[in-house]
Amino acid sequence: MKYYLVAHIETKNMENMKIYREKVFKIVSKYKGQYLVRGGEMEALEGKMLHDRIVIIEFPNKELAMKFYKSREYKPLLELRAKSGISNAVIVEGL
Repeated sequence: MKYYLVAHIETKNMENMKIYREKVFKIVSKYKGQYLVRGGEMEALEGKMLHDRIVIIEFPNKELAMKFYKSREYKPLLELRAKSGISNAVIVEGL
C-alpha cells in the first residue's frame, strides 16, 4: 500500500527554504520517495485558498515514509523548515 506525505508550507524565510529545497530531494530519493507535487500554480475550488506551497511525496509504504521523516539525515532540514515558516504535514494511506 502506497503512502503519501502531504505538506502545506507557508514560507517566511525564502533563503532558508532555498537551502532546504536544495538538500531534501536527495534524502527523499534515498527512502524511495517520489515527488508528485512540489509547489506549482493553485486555484481554490472550495473553502479557503491555501497559500504558498503544497508538496506531495509518494512512498512505496508507510515504513519508508516514516523512516524518511524520522531519519537523522532529514532532522536538520526539518528543523530548518520549521524555523523558516509555518508547515502542516500528514502521512496518508493511498489506494
